[in-house]
Amino acid sequence: MLSEDDLNLEDMSAEELDAAWDLWFDVAQTTNAADPPYNHGVFADVLPAAPWSQAEANSEPTRQSVVDSR
Repeated sequence: MLSEDDLNLEDMSAEELDAAWDLWFDVAQTTNAADPPYNHGVFADVLPAAPWSQAEANSEPTRQSVVDSR
């Protein structure tokens, strides 16, 4: 898929690296909608909680509140 020149990062100028990064980023952004949903393994089985109040959103969660939310 990529040529040897495309993979030779050591010999690229800063401008070439910037252009390659920008192209990769643009392509990645255009395919976001087609990406499958991703859940981090830690949270895969946790259902979303009810909306929090502003006070709860601004406070640090405690270990007990995390356990209770399961």
